[in-house]
Amino acid sequence: METAGMKRKEREFLARRREILSAAERVFAAKGFFPTTMSEIAREAEFGTGTLYKYFKSKEDLYFSLIDEKVEEINRLVKAELDKKNSPLERIKNVLRLQFEFIEQNRDFFRIYISERSRFEWTVKDDLGKGIHEKMVSYIEALSLVMKQGIGEGELEALDPVDLAHALVGMVNSFVFEWLISPRPYPLVSKTDTVLKIFLRGAERMERRR
Repeated sequence: METAGMKRKEREFLARRREILSAAERVFAAKGFFPTTMSEIAREAEFGTGTLYKYFKSKEDLYFSLIDEKVEEINRLVKAELDKKNSPLERIKNVLRLQFEFIEQNRDFFRIYISERSRFEWTVKDDLGKGIHEKMVSYIEALSLVMKQGIGEGELEALDPVDLAHALVGMVNSFVFEWLISPRPYPLVSKTDTVLKIFLRGAERMERRR
């Protein structure tokens, strides 16, 4: 009975935590991180403000927990795709599509992340941001391994695979930013082939273009 009770309490704890994170995502997306207060998030989640502090020690802790969970989710999906045995170029294209689909499904979160991330550069040195930074580094490393395989198999130019990974991530971020601020709605995933073609113009082996 005690074990069943503990499992029930754990499920309830996790369910409330998810509700708070979901409410915080909506409020942060509407107002931005700095103007948002814990009391506003509590009202959106339909909890007392004190309840929030049982789950998160501060607004910063809540904000970075939200980012950490989303980064963990996309990293898990991307790494599963990168670990497949199809050709490096196919994996790169599939990862691009997967990322754009995920971003479309989590538009509110990425509106927060893109608009606020430059104001939190200091957090890389702190516990709140260190874990997120390490996950991003891990993603670059996984992507660079696929780039290295593409170079070894003659699909990509013999450039630094880490540089290629950073270049692709930079392109993705640029297209995401444009999509978020565009007054004309369009499916982000429709840009998959465009990004891949632009990337390959610089990275694909010349012999493959002839």
